[in-house]
Amino acid sequence: MKKQILIFVFVMAAFVRGMAQENTIDLDTIYANDRMNVALIFPEPIRQGITGSEEFVFTYNKEKEQHLGLLQAIPGEVSNLLVISTAGSIFSYIVKYSEELEKLNYFIAETR
Repeated sequence: MKKQILIFVFVMAAFVRGMAQENTIDLDTIYANDRMNVALIFPEPIRQGITGSEEFVFTYNKEKEQHLGLLQAIPGEVSNLLVISTAGSIFSYIVKYSEELEKLNYFIAETR
């Protein structure tokens, strides 16, 4: 009986670990600096934008619904950006400071 319980526990642990890995989403990284505006164009108007650190500033038009947000950064630790659209979609990204920027415009795809 103890052997059966032990086998059951191992099978359940493997199942739970597999489910956790299946639900993990790799976030894209957006790079910004203090010399340029990085434009993020969303498929829906922005209702709210939140950065996880004061080293990053995300601005958007709070008076009129628009799809455009601007990101700037100062040197510091890696952080995150969470954007919620007026339709309720949620967009989440890792944000990093970089001296050199390869992209200045990010056209954000619709979420699944």
